[in-house]
Amino acid sequence: MALIIEELNRAHRVQLRYRMDGDRFTLGRAYDNDAILEDIHSDAYHAEIKRGEDGQYILHDLNSVNGCQLLGNLKDKSVKPDTIAEHRISSGDLLQCGKSRFRIFHTDDPVPEATPLHSLENLFSSLSHPLGAILLLLCFGFASVLMSYLGYARTYEWTIAVNILATAIIGMVIYAGVWAFIGRVVRHETHFFTHLSIAAIGALTYTVWEWLRGLINFNFSIGTTIQVLDFLVLAIILPAMLWSACYLATNLARGWRWTVALTLPLAFLGLGLAESISNLDEFSETPEISTELKYDNMLFRKPVPMQEFIGSSGDLFDIPIKKKDTEEGTEGSSSDNQSSTPEVES
Repeated sequence: MALIIEELNRAHRVQLRYRMDGDRFTLGRAYDNDAILEDIHSDAYHAEIKRGEDGQYILHDLNSVNGCQLLGNLKDKSVKPDTIAEHRISSGDLLQCGKSRFRIFHTDDPVPEATPLHSLENLFSSLSHPLGAILLLLCFGFASVLMSYLGYARTYEWTIAVNILATAIIGMVIYAGVWAFIGRVVRHETHFFTHLSIAAIGALTYTVWEWLRGLINFNFSIGTTIQVLDFLVLAIILPAMLWSACYLATNLARGWRWTVALTLPLAFLGLGLAESISNLDEFSETPEISTELKYDNMLFRKPVPMQEFIGSSGDLFDIPIKKKDTEEGTEGSSSDNQSSTPEVES
């Protein structure tokens, strides 16, 4: 039975593995050690592991400056942290020499079953190509400029297009950069262009929906329903983007990944939708209008002729009123000249 010594980095991920087949194994910064440590807090000859006659492995601290610590045991949670000068090694021990951490196992210990690749791995791989990510980003940028142009009622200046294009591109790059940084710290994998592609696809999808939403409202003027549809579209796009980012950049388990991806976006979207619905009954002096250009061939239903619309406008806008006698006016006013105020029937 041999010993496997795993050297861990700051994220507790394995960066080196050593196999001890002999009777002695040394650790330190000196170049003739079996494990050469890149740690200024470890001695040239910091510690050694020896195999006894009974086959057990013993760790000895070699009078090092910062000593050796037993941090725990992955298999036996009853093991408490302690400073050690000599320690009988058990499989699963987590040790620290200076600032270097090690995880030790026996070679006959079983290893976990292989984790199946996610079905989206091939998709993420295809989205990682720089050229594809840049093309998707430019498509989103130009789609944003086009939507701005169609909805602009005054003379459209080129500075507006440049500002919108730059804002769209910089925003996507910052989003991808933040998640790439998180992935670098947590998993030592950046996936910058994959994050950029996913963000561009999500934003481009919503831009297409904005155009379709205007087309639907132009034809059917469904009012409040369009806000509900907008909520449903965003409730698909945002969780999908957040789930993908968490999958690529973090080590969250499947359940926690779904919890984060669903809870955060739906909470914010739900608050926004609730606020919009609560304001429906409030009167607005400014009518809701659209400045986006539409054409006759975008109209799905048969238009009503102008004269027919004007003839039926009374049913839409005439409000029946009735008179209500007011209380007597101030002292000195004539009782014959009582005023009346109109009251709108609800």
